[in-house]
Amino acid sequence: MSLVTVFLISFGLIFTAELGDKTQLMVLTLALRYGGRPVLAGAFLAFALLSGSAAVVGKGLGELLDQDLITRVSAWVFIVFGVSMLVMRKEEESEEVKPSAKAGLAAAFSLIAVSEMGDKTQIATLLLSVKYQSFAAVFVGSLAALTCATLLGVLVAGRLHKVIPARYVAPVSGVLFILLGAGTLLFA
Repeated sequence: MSLVTVFLISFGLIFTAELGDKTQLMVLTLALRYGGRPVLAGAFLAFALLSGSAAVVGKGLGELLDQDLITRVSAWVFIVFGVSMLVMRKEEESEEVKPSAKAGLAAAFSLIAVSEMGDKTQIATLLLSVKYQSFAAVFVGSLAALTCATLLGVLVAGRLHKVIPARYVAPVSGVLFILLGAGTLLFA
């Protein structure tokens, strides 16, 4: 099978799996708070790390990681991040502080790296790498798909930012992250 075919299969499968995923909600809320560029950069770095590790390690990764533990850790990270967004919002209101691009990059990288570890798209990347034995085509296809799905979330956030007053972004985002974490703990 050609590298282009493997790339297209990887891209199509991963992009479809990522649409409407929790990561798009994270990206959307983070982009509303920090802006699109730092969130896209942080997400890209996290996806490169996760897709690269999945494509390199192959099927052994799934055997090494306890999926239940990863799910619980990512749920608690969501809750802690949501609470911190609510607390930081109160501090920022009193100090008139604008969130930095570095904070946006760090938030996007850390949240996505933790929450996507062992996620369906990482497992799919791992399985595609095992099946097609093509690290480069699977890695690039997976990374391109995840980046495109993230870009969609950033673009939607850019549109919403024009409609939603800035003072509502942090509390709504914080509550969404808390609900996402609590829902993950309850239903996973």
